[in-house]
Amino acid sequence: MLNIVTSDQRHYVDRDWLKGYLTFSFQDYYDEENNDFGNLLVFNEEVLSPGKGFNMHPTHYMEVITYVLDGELAHFDNVSNETTHISTGEFQILHAGDGIEHSEKNASKEYPLKFLQFWFSPNSYENKAGYDKLRIDKDKATNCLYKIFGKDDGLCHIRQDVNFYLSVLDNGKPLEYNPSEGRKTFIFLLDGKLDINRHILNSKDSARTKDSESLLINALEKSEFFLIDIN
Repeated sequence: MLNIVTSDQRHYVDRDWLKGYLTFSFQDYYDEENNDFGNLLVFNEEVLSPGKGFNMHPTHYMEVITYVLDGELAHFDNVSNETTHISTGEFQILHAGDGIEHSEKNASKEYPLKFLQFWFSPNSYENKAGYDKLRIDKDKATNCLYKIFGKDDGLCHIRQDVNFYLSVLDNGKPLEYNPSEGRKTFIFLLDGKLDINRHILNSKDSARTKDSESLLINALEKSEFFLIDIN
């Protein structure tokens, strides 16, 4: 059964310098019926005010994917001891492992920073900390599922049994996805309009199924979305 969460059904947080839309329980927001989705523990859309951000803080035992929607993120950690800038359309993945201290800030003093974060549980609690940055060629995602992150393949490895895809469907183009038995599927529509098994998704809506359900995805206009195959 496909479950749809519209953009306005997400929990909204406003801390003045940080605004966010939370899909699952996170920090002081708790929904006992919506804590996680398999090994996807957190999915937030966030906006940081100019010059604001998170000072140095520890993170343990988590795989954190950040995707910049608009703006420039400045990342610093105590493993590389250098600042990395992640711009619109780029990813970073923080392999927190057995512990990493890092800061995440809006590099601009003038414009807000908009980004997505996906937090996954790790496949082992013995991993060391690490970090990767990635920019992709979106043309390769045209009318197909383009694997960005995977346990054993993709453009970049993630330390969990996850397949993380991007797709950019032209108007009227169909795409069929048939997950393996026992797998879960999570879809987030970045932009556009989709029909998935006769359910309509608009921009910033998400869909999920735990039933290894085959999905027939039709673009009702040009659409860009993430599809995550989860153990």
